[in-house]
Amino acid sequence: MSASPTLLNPSPALPLSGEGGSGAARAAGFPPAKGGRGDLAERTHAQRGFTLIEVMVVLVIMGVMATGISLGIDSLRGRDADQALKRLRLVLEASADRASVRGRPIAIELLPDGYRFAALDADDNWRPLIDPPVFTERTLPAGLAWAGLRLDGQAEASAAPRLQFGTQAPEYELRVATPGGNARFTGKANGEVILSLPGQGTP
Repeated sequence: MSASPTLLNPSPALPLSGEGGSGAARAAGFPPAKGGRGDLAERTHAQRGFTLIEVMVVLVIMGVMATGISLGIDSLRGRDADQALKRLRLVLEASADRASVRGRPIAIELLPDGYRFAALDADDNWRPLIDPPVFTERTLPAGLAWAGLRLDGQAEASAAPRLQFGTQAPEYELRVATPGGNARFTGKANGEVILSLPGQGTP
């Protein structure tokens, strides 16, 4: 007599995703599948952008930076006159050096509100000299004005003088009126320029 065959019940199918899938996977010893509601919530949180507090913090930082920049600009305005005088001294020395090295005369033309440069070309004609950052037209800051130019051994220069440099630097005295008195530039034959600010010597 033959034995009756034994029927085996097939295992129920396991869901592959969703909450049921995660629970069944954990029961079977498998790690939970990705893409459930928890992951969706995390992606939604990451994509929602800045919070109101974060935006306010950024605005506060930008306000502090703007205030600092404004204060820096105000302090620079107060030093405009001093910086212009120091720059003019360097420009005068650079003019003497350039004319001596290149062997061609150059001149600083003193305008009513600033100064510019000219160079003598091969045809002995004065041409505008523009060679930034040193040799470029400049305007004097508010509060500064030309007070006079006297070349060594000569009378006071005209209202629109020209200070000329050649292979030999001239000796001169250039005065600039400032709110505190006259600043004086004393040019030497070797090209050196001495700046005397108001209160450091006789204007």
